[in-house]
Amino acid sequence: MEIVETQQQIQCHCCTSEEDVHICELDNCDYPLCSTCKEKALKLEHKCPGCRREIVIDIKIMDELHLEPDLENLNNRKCINCSQEIKDTVVWYLYTYIMAVVAIIGMSVISLLMVMAGRLVTIIFTIGPRDFWCHSMGADAFGWFIAYGLLGDVIGFFILCCSAGLINDCCFREDNNGDW
Repeated sequence: MEIVETQQQIQCHCCTSEEDVHICELDNCDYPLCSTCKEKALKLEHKCPGCRREIVIDIKIMDELHLEPDLENLNNRKCINCSQEIKDTVVWYLYTYIMAVVAIIGMSVISLLMVMAGRLVTIIFTIGPRDFWCHSMGADAFGWFIAYGLLGDVIGFFILCCSAGLINDCCFREDNNGDW
């Protein structure tokens, strides 16, 4: 509700006060209310007590009157001060948030796959228990699964580096004299 005019000679129709009285801004409605009665009426139902029509509340007026937003009816109201810049900012923050969540989920999946590949390496080299998920280790099976998976990752990385070095040395060496 926007403050249209303040008149001292008009009485509030709710409390008969003559201080800080405002006239309703809606068309064909001249219901006078003081600031305290206006705040009470807007807190209760967001309607003018005189004509019973719904009032669109400006965000600035809400702050001045110290009103809490009515979350049930928030979707039914039109935004008065929403510019395209504000909408773009909200969309950008939502996009950033969604991309962060997608990145976290993606890194979690990659980490799980790495641990599972490492666990497969430890099973191939018969290090640790024979069951893949380490259920035979008891209550700490998940911790042992992670530990053996990381150990398998280190062993697999070492084997990969050694193999790459041998392939590079054997196949891509310029002088093939046989000197080591």
